[in-house]
Amino acid sequence: MNTATMTRAEAGTELERLQRTSRNISRPVWGIAAGVMVYGAGNVFGLLTAHAVHPAIAWMLSPMVDLGLVVALVGGRALDGYGVRDGWLTALRWTAGLMTWLLNIATPALDPAGVDSVGVLIHSCGPLLLIVVAEAAASIQRSIAATITTLRQTMETADQLPPADPTPLPAPAAPRPAPARKQAGMPKSGKTAAPRPRRTVVVPEVEELMPLGWRIAAELDRAGLSLTRDRLQAAMRQAGQPVSNTRAGALLARLKTEAPTDPAETPAPPLPVPAPTSATAGQDD
Repeated sequence: MNTATMTRAEAGTELERLQRTSRNISRPVWGIAAGVMVYGAGNVFGLLTAHAVHPAIAWMLSPMVDLGLVVALVGGRALDGYGVRDGWLTALRWTAGLMTWLLNIATPALDPAGVDSVGVLIHSCGPLLLIVVAEAAASIQRSIAATITTLRQTMETADQLPPADPTPLPAPAAPRPAPARKQAGMPKSGKTAAPRPRRTVVVPEVEELMPLGWRIAAELDRAGLSLTRDRLQAAMRQAGQPVSNTRAGALLARLKTEAPTDPAETPAPPLPVPAPTSATAGQDD
């Protein structure tokens, strides 16, 4: 697992897991050490009494060797937690372990009838296992300590970094390219200018107003007045048919370009013709 890419929460979780692993490794080591001490105490006591050592003091040798091993294990456990390796502790661990092994195999190895190979093998299992397990545990603890240090540095680095904004920043808008200036008389190379769509002029429907319009045009003509939009609007308003400027303009255009379909069929009662105003007086000229 790459500690450089961990978040603070992930580093904290991994740190707790390694610390539990370190404690779990220490327990079996102490269990094996306690078993070897108890097992070896009887073997050493029998060996010493068989060699004329008084029973009152024969029991002391095994605990002394075992206490030396305890010092090596406790000191090594403390230093291994910081990744430190001490030569004296390693020597003490091996010395105490070898002493325990030699004292345990002394009885079958020094048998007057000859070396008891099976007895030597049996009595060697505990001490040799303790020596190897102690060295392996020390190496594992140093590796764990180095990893824990790295994880703590990762957590400190994560604490120093500013908190990340969960809201993503909008992407900067790309600048719009400036339109190319077209030189006069120079068409764009490789491109044909598309024709602009023509604007369609919507002409209002004035078909129903045509009969009234022709009557108004006839009355204005009899009165000697020209047909203008303002006069047309005023006359239609007086006839009760007001129209907008747009429809009046469209009606005027048709009245000037079209003739009545059948003037005889269109009754033309007198209509009030609006008097010339200042706005329309100049249009008669």
